[in-house]
Amino acid sequence: MDLVNSFKELDLSKNDTKELMYTYLDVFKNPNNLPINQIHLERNWYELRKDAPIDLDVSELSDQEIKKRLCERKSEIIPALDKRWIPKNILYKYEPYVFTLSKEENLTFITNNLQFIDSLDYLLNCNYHQFWCTILFEPSAIMVLRSFILHPIPWYQTVYLEEEYADIYKIVFNKFLTVYKRLLTFKESQIEFMSEEYGFKKLIERKLINLPIVISLAFIYKNCNLDFVNKLTNLYFNDTSQLDFQIREVEEMVNQTLLVLEMIGGHVCGFDEDAVVVPVSIKERPKVFSLSWVYSVVNYLLNTLSLLNTLLQFYKPAIEICLNKELPYRMPYIYVHVYRELYEMLGVREELKIQKELSNKVFDEINLGRSEFIDVYHVFISHCLDKTLETIGNTKQQEVIVETYLKLLTTALEDDYFICDYNMKYNVASQNEIIESCFPLDTTRTEFIVSCINKFPRHKRLQQLSELKRQTIEDVFKEFKPPEIEEEEEEEPQASSSQLTMGPGEHEIENMIKDITEMFPHLGDGFVLQCLEAYNYNSADVTNAILEENLPPHLYDIPFDSIRIPPEPEPEKPSLAYTGKKPDYDDALKLLNDKRDMEKLKTFVLDGIQYSNDYLYDDEYDDRFDDDVPIKVADNPIEEEILTFNPNHEDLASDTSYSSDDEYDDNGKPLNKLKSNETTNNRSKMNFCEDPAQIRERREARFRSKNPQPQTSQKKGDVIGKPKGQGQEQNVQKARDKKNVNKSSRANHNRKGGAQWKRNRGMIPS
Repeated sequence: MDLVNSFKELDLSKNDTKELMYTYLDVFKNPNNLPINQIHLERNWYELRKDAPIDLDVSELSDQEIKKRLCERKSEIIPALDKRWIPKNILYKYEPYVFTLSKEENLTFITNNLQFIDSLDYLLNCNYHQFWCTILFEPSAIMVLRSFILHPIPWYQTVYLEEEYADIYKIVFNKFLTVYKRLLTFKESQIEFMSEEYGFKKLIERKLINLPIVISLAFIYKNCNLDFVNKLTNLYFNDTSQLDFQIREVEEMVNQTLLVLEMIGGHVCGFDEDAVVVPVSIKERPKVFSLSWVYSVVNYLLNTLSLLNTLLQFYKPAIEICLNKELPYRMPYIYVHVYRELYEMLGVREELKIQKELSNKVFDEINLGRSEFIDVYHVFISHCLDKTLETIGNTKQQEVIVETYLKLLTTALEDDYFICDYNMKYNVASQNEIIESCFPLDTTRTEFIVSCINKFPRHKRLQQLSELKRQTIEDVFKEFKPPEIEEEEEEEPQASSSQLTMGPGEHEIENMIKDITEMFPHLGDGFVLQCLEAYNYNSADVTNAILEENLPPHLYDIPFDSIRIPPEPEPEKPSLAYTGKKPDYDDALKLLNDKRDMEKLKTFVLDGIQYSNDYLYDDEYDDRFDDDVPIKVADNPIEEEILTFNPNHEDLASDTSYSSDDEYDDNGKPLNKLKSNETTNNRSKMNFCEDPAQIRERREARFRSKNPQPQTSQKKGDVIGKPKGQGQEQNVQKARDKKNVNKSSRANHNRKGGAQWKRNRGMIPS
């Protein structure tokens, strides 16, 4: 009989066990109602006699006589849980389904799993005594059960199974669940039972219960049998005898998850030069594009996130462990870079059309993986929300939790695709309101986070896509870069006759922008200008559209607070190389050596510069004749300008009662004051720093009045003489010799007195 016919005869609609070709030894007795691990039973068997007659004619003997003559009965007392109670049998392992292969290539999935179903039926048909003997002392039974746990088909992959493959897996799925339920049932009747501590200890010793197995079973069956999952997780995590070991197991699983995420990111996006590459369950990125390799990556990533989500769901202390190891702070970066690289890698490959089924699986699991990323990240956010509500009244503890919450959101802001996808599924503004209801939160930080999310173009496109198609979040995530929404063609508002004849001028546009911004101060002038352009500079239509929130879709991509940037001046149009008669050049060297353009440029620059001695720097600049300098008064709201009094201006000098300060001679002694009407009238009390030219002029007048010079044709101490080349007189030669001899023989002036005199008049800083 061929395989197809044998499979048709199999009644897959019934999940009950069928009778197998095994002989069970029902010798279990428990008259004292003791646990099975404390019971000893008598084991009887027959062996061939050593002195059995060889020429015995058995044709005329009954069975009892044959057994009596040829066999010898033996017995022994052994524990009820012993390997000697196990009947001889063969158990078969589970055959996984390979989704990268075709349906015909997975034919062994049916043949081998029919035998696996028989092995599960054997375990279910055993009585309590024989079941536990097989589990505890038959190595093949452990291998059979673990073979399915290591290679199950998750719920999101069962949709890929067709016809008989789906029916086979359904039977395997249900029978395996029944077997594990029996493993957790330590008491089946009043006489068939064991203590829970003893049974749980034996399951741990046989490695049928540990953290990876518990999380895997919870992940497989949490959507169909939550009671079994709760019983399994409570049994494992409530065991306080190995609390330290459980915590180490959870930490190891978190470290393994973080390592896998980092390695997947390295294989997809490339490793750093100093990175340590740890082998994981995916191969290196092939040099030639392989759709199967891409599927292995997205499937491995999805399974890793799903198991982590299951751990966080059923063991809450794992959340704090993940936060301490900073796992959630790495997730947004991995999410954006890995999936973006995968989308760019896929692009418009021909393999997507050739391997249509596999490409559909790839994109489906990419979408589910992204949704799983969002769900896992929300576990940490909701943990902060729950802890904040639980610790109402403890301000210090709440402050630490809220800071962790804000740090999570701020970290996600660095990757706009991630935070926008998260906000689409779990509204950040609503979460902020929950926090603010029980803790005095800094609204500046929360408003900044929400405003950043709303300004991201990714958020606006997702919002439009979800409102347009009204789909679930998984459907919204169908593409990492959502397609542009086809905008309906709107009828442009008809312009009035005045607008047809002449458009508004710059002054009118400025007035329109000013009127609208005064009405809506939160809008920027750049955004208002875009609105006016969209409505053909009709300010009334713009105002109505803003009030009714009915602006054209393309305006939502522009930040509402954008400022107006004036357009840059248009560059001058380049002049043609030759506007008239072409210059005659004999060769290229003359053309390259033509410097006429440079000469014109030099002449143009020099003509714009005015050379005059008036603009040279003068350290004794006289500002008496400068115009009055206007300055602004900061406290005057009218911004009026007043004139500053210039004390050096001759026309403004009004006070003549001011007398000159004391002046000093070469020895530092004060000189007599010179009082004249002319000088008194020109000097004022407002002179804080008097004009040095006037001071020198007064000193020179006093000096000349005390030391009148003789009216001679040649001064006594004249050293100037005649111009060079005309000869010098004898007294000039003597004066020059005397000057050279007596030069620097003493100080030319009283340095200390002169400096003090200048300092008193503000001529040098004190």
